[in-house]
Amino acid sequence: MKTQPSAKPAASGRSRAPKRWALAAITGSAVALVLLPSAHTHALQAAGAFNGESIGGISNFVDKLRGNLVWLGGTAMGLVIAVVGIMFMAGHSRAHDLAIRTLIGLAILASISGIVA
Repeated sequence: MKTQPSAKPAASGRSRAPKRWALAAITGSAVALVLLPSAHTHALQAAGAFNGESIGGISNFVDKLRGNLVWLGGTAMGLVIAVVGIMFMAGHSRAHDLAIRTLIGLAILASISGIVA
């Protein structure tokens, strides 16, 4: 006697349809955002986003944060210069390489405000 194969539900396109629609919607939204970036800028300008002064509390916070980062960077560079100097005195073979990299890093940090602007 032959046994009949178990009844498995046929794979239908219904389970993939929502995924395709979601992918199409995401792709369409991304294309619209890329092709129409000026519309968002105009909407923000109409809402007054780029007019007026900076918020006092936020500018105060940013100034204090900048001061702390400058202090931290100065302390770290002082320690690096001291360690590289000790490496020179000890005759380390890579002291010159580290000194050059330190000077390049210091030059980048000194000119970062000009690079960002």
